Amino acid sequence: MDALIVKIAEQSGLKHMLSFLKLRKKTPLILSAEKHGMNKGYVEKGVLDIMNRLRRGGFEAYLVGGCVRDILLGKKPKDFDVVTDARPNQIKRLYRRCYLIGRRFRLAHVYISRDRFVEVSTFRAVIDTEPGQENGFAENNIFGTMDQDVLRRDFTVNSLYFNSADSSLVDYTGGLRDIRKKILRSIGDPERRYREDPVRMIRAARFSAQLSFSLSRQDLKAALACAPLIAEANSSRLLEELYKILRCSASARTFVNLNHFHLLKHWLPELASDKQLNRLVPRLEVLDRLRAREVEIPNFMLITAAFYDLFRDAIYENTDAPVFQDAFVLLGQRFTPLMVRLRVPRKDWDRIRNMVSRVPAFTGSRSSKRWKSFEKRFLRNSHFEDALNLFEIIVEATGENSRDLQYWKQRFSEVKRSHHARERVPAAGVDADGTGTTDD
Repeated sequence: MDALIVKIAEQSGLKHMLSFLKLRKKTPLILSAEKHGMNKGYVEKGVLDIMNRLRRGGFEAYLVGGCVRDILLGKKPKDFDVVTDARPNQIKRLYRRCYLIGRRFRLAHVYISRDRFVEVSTFRAVIDTEPGQENGFAENNIFGTMDQDVLRRDFTVNSLYFNSADSSLVDYTGGLRDIRKKILRSIGDPERRYREDPVRMIRAARFSAQLSFSLSRQDLKAALACAPLIAEANSSRLLEELYKILRCSASARTFVNLNHFHLLKHWLPELASDKQLNRLVPRLEVLDRLRAREVEIPNFMLITAAFYDLFRDAIYENTDAPVFQDAFVLLGQRFTPLMVRLRVPRKDWDRIRNMVSRVPAFTGSRSSKRWKSFEKRFLRNSHFEDALNLFEIIVEATGENSRDLQYWKQRFSEVKRSHHARERVPAAGVDADGTGTTDD
């Protein structure tokens, strides 16, 4: 029967379906705990409880994706994804705190604490589409089986299913082998997968950097061929991918990969020159060290760190002593089209301009007669702390102006202590307990 379907597909010009049909006939490799070595202790109790309840309800339940990959690599996962044959409404009936999201394909968010949830999704089927349609699979979200669901995964290392009931691992695509060989490989034909969704190439660059994996030869060849397509990808998705890169603790290596895959010149051409990359990478390494310590960095700071050299060059282009107001206006005139193209929110762009415009003041001369008055206003400005945090990143990246940084950090600390002290002092005519005083 399958041979007949293949013949009909070929005669009908539906050759893009053949990779799916070939994979569908594969029998998965099911490995017991002693053969794959995955440490179940990395899985949170709340996640195991969710899976146990699904099974008690008569359904299948597996961990899948990055959490399985990370545990196999000896890393503690940040998030867990569960997949099941239960339909969304059936999932919702099993849990008190469960909310369904999505329109094309319903997902369940099952809360395991006040502000932490596990995403539970139903196995999805594959209805193949013509190449060239971004997110081609996304238009055809219907429920399916595990052997169909695996074909919707991006890379083999993200397509392993862990059954907590017996600690077995289900491997359809050779993902465990690729993890052991440290190879990142697409499921199916790489060029077709990248043409379906060019954003996968960015994910390939990020995963390779995060995991210290090599991209397979076929994937690298396909990425080089498909790199120009990244310019056609949805700009909101691209911005989200940029944030993920800058938060992944491996942003410096990711940008090197993006350049190597020829993606950078089509996505962020402003950063693609050797000069820009040589200045950018040390600053990204600072971000990576901060993220490795789990320091939270807001989106506007991430964007500033990525594009700071462009901003700085423009500010100092015509003057050695830029004035805040002039720099603020200049940045708006020069780079607003770039921020619009990237879909950076306007409130973030305003905050970026206010912050970057103030950075030159940190290294300015402190000998003028008006310095004390300026310093007082500068320290109390609402954008000072943002600018100081940016300046600290710049100093660590360049190794320059460390004395200026220490001076301003000390002065800012003194101002904050003074402010807190004033807040603790009761106002005149009011006792410490808030009651009024009277004179006899």
